Amino acid sequence: MTKKVVTFGEIMLRLAPPGFLRFSQASSFDVVYGGGESNVAVSLANYGVP
Repeated sequence: MTKKVVTFGEIMLRLAPPGFLRFSQASSFDVVYGGGESNVAVSLANYGVP
C-alpha cells in the first residue's frame, strides 16, 4: 500500500512591479506564487512522495 500526503492551505500570489517601480507606476507585473503549505507540497513531490 502506497501512503499519500495531502496538504491543506492557501497559495499566495504576489504581484511585483519590475525594477524599483511603485505599484501605481507599473504597466506590467511579475507573478510569484508561494506560501508555506505550497512549498512543502512541491518539495514532497520533488522527492517522489505522492
